[in-house]
Amino acid sequence: MNNNQNPVHTKGDRNIFCPYYRNCLDYAVELRWKYWACLDCRHKKKGDFLTDVLLSPTDTGPYYSLSPSVYKKATHNSV
Repeated sequence: MNNNQNPVHTKGDRNIFCPYYRNCLDYAVELRWKYWACLDCRHKKKGDFLTDVLLSPTDTGPYYSLSPSVYKKATHNSV
């Protein structure tokens, strides 16, 4: 882990737009943390380096997945 990352082993909010999010996630996985947060990180409100991935209808791999309960709520509310 480098000096730009500072994940904390506690429940709390994470900044998925942080340029170091993936590194912190990898670090938490290595240590087998069930949860982690960006509480003490100086980048916790940073979002400048987000890169959006454009997908086309012909893409075969899912960009993300939803749990069945979330999917049911989302489709139920959109009707």
